[in-house]
Amino acid sequence: MMTRRLVLLTAIACAIGIAYGQAAKAPRDGRRQAAAGQATRGTGQSGPAARPPVRIVDLKGLEAAVAQQRGKAVLVNFWAIWCEPCVAELPDFLATGREYRDRNTAVLTVSYDLMIPDVTKDGVLKAMRAFVAEHRIDAPVLIYDAPDYDAINARFNLPGPVPVTIAIDANGTIVDRHAGQATRAQFQEMMRKALGSSE
Repeated sequence: MMTRRLVLLTAIACAIGIAYGQAAKAPRDGRRQAAAGQATRGTGQSGPAARPPVRIVDLKGLEAAVAQQRGKAVLVNFWAIWCEPCVAELPDFLATGREYRDRNTAVLTVSYDLMIPDVTKDGVLKAMRAFVAEHRIDAPVLIYDAPDYDAINARFNLPGPVPVTIAIDANGTIVDRHAGQATRAQFQEMMRKALGSSE
């Protein structure tokens, strides 16, 4: 009789211990899952694959964005999603930006995707953000919005058609310009001119 009681008490104690252990473990697991979810949400915008800013600007906004880079060597690429040569040269342009990133430089892209008929700002923003994610673009994208190209062409002495890239030195002076699709070597040469270096 005593043996059966001991067995029963032991079984009850084990059951209570297991239940307590599972109850104590659940909140910790829940917190870990919540923390993991927060970490995932947090790194969606700020981790190594963080997306660059994509915004609509007029000429003043574009001038302000360029002026913010004063003191740096800057390459500015004018392009559009619908322009095949533009899209083809983007990887080399962005790679050049990464190559010189630690030498006080910057690269900007100026999109003309709002400068065509029958598009909306919301539609272009959505398409551009999808394009940026798909192509892993890691440079700011400024979507130009204006009635025509006259003002921007006059301000930056642009030839009109895209793609075109300009090099700006630390003083804010345009020191080089390339019209048409460029190669990696040509982008590198433009960046060296912006830096005032032949290296």
